[in-house]
Amino acid sequence: MTMTKALMAAAALALTTAATPAWAHDDSGYSYNRHARDHAQHYRFHREVNEAHQRAHEEGFYSGAEHRAYHRALRDLHGDFHEEHPGTRHDHYRRWQ
Repeated sequence: MTMTKALMAAAALALTTAATPAWAHDDSGYSYNRHARDHAQHYRFHREVNEAHQRAHEEGFYSGAEHRAYHRALRDLHGDFHEEHPGTRHDHYRRWQ
C-alpha cells in the first residue's frame, strides 16, 4: 500500500464521516437527542476506521514509515472527530475506574 493510498483512504473516511461545521454548532440548543446522535456517529466512525485499518493491514505496507504515517493519519482523524463532537470524548473513559 503506498503512502498515497493510505492518505486517500484516510481522506475518504474524513469525507464519509458526517461532520458538523463549527459555525453551525449551537451549544444552547444541544439536546439529549443530539448527544445521542453524536455517540452513534462516534461508534460508526470507529467501526469504519477499524474496517479501513483492517483492509490496510491486509493489503500491507511498503515500509514501517508508511505504516506509522497511516496510524498518525487515523489518530488525527479521530482527534478531528472529537473536536467536532466534544460531547463524545467520555466514550473512551474506562467505566470501571
